[in-house]
Amino acid sequence: MSTRQIFGSLACGAVLLAGVPACSEKPADKPPTSNAGNSGKADGDTNTDTAPADLLKLGVEQGQAGNIDAAKATFEKVVAAEADNKFAWFNLGFIAQSRNQADEAVDNYDKALAADASYKPALYNKAIALEGKAPTTSIEIYRKVVSIDDKSSTAYLRLGMLLSQSGDDAAARNAFQSAIRLDKGLTSAVPAKYRAVPKAPASPRTGR
Repeated sequence: MSTRQIFGSLACGAVLLAGVPACSEKPADKPPTSNAGNSGKADGDTNTDTAPADLLKLGVEQGQAGNIDAAKATFEKVVAAEADNKFAWFNLGFIAQSRNQADEAVDNYDKALAADASYKPALYNKAIALEGKAPTTSIEIYRKVVSIDDKSSTAYLRLGMLLSQSGDDAAARNAFQSAIRLDKGLTSAVPAKYRAVPKAPASPRTGR
C-alpha cells in the first residue's frame, strides 16, 4: 500500500504509524497523484494553492514523523478542498481512534465510506471502534470485510471473538478456523476451546 494513502492502521488493536493493515495482504487502491504544487514544503508550510494530493502526501509524512497535530490540520485542509477524499477522512479517523475519540473516529470513517462503501481500511477500523459499544454492528461490518476480502485473517479473528462473546459458538469456530487457515501465527490468539476441530463420533465396530 502506498504511504501516500495511509500513515497508519489499527491492526488487532495496535497502532501502527507506518505500514499496511494486518487485516489483509491485498493492496488497496491508490489515491490520485498530482505534480501540481510543491510537496517538499516544510511541515506546516501549506497554502491554498497546494494540490490535495500533495497535501495528502505531506500529511502522511507529518504523521509518520510523529507530528500528529500538524498531520490532522493538513488532512483537514484536504477534506476542505475535496469533501469526498476517503484517504484523508480515513487518516482523520485513525488519528481520532488512536486518541481514544471513538465517536469522532466513527464519524470520519463514515465520511470515508460515503465516498467508497467498500473501502476496507475504514470498514475494519470502524468495526474495531464499535466492538465495545455496538458489538452487533461490529460483527456485521467484519462480515462485510471478509466478504470483500476473504484473506482478511485478523478480521476473521476479531469476528470470532465477538461471535464467541455473543454465544454463537458454531459461527465463532468457523471464523477462528478461517483465521488460523490464513495465518497460523494467529493460533495462540484463538481461545483454546476453538483451536481443535471437533472429532466426528466413532462409528460402532461390529464383531465377528
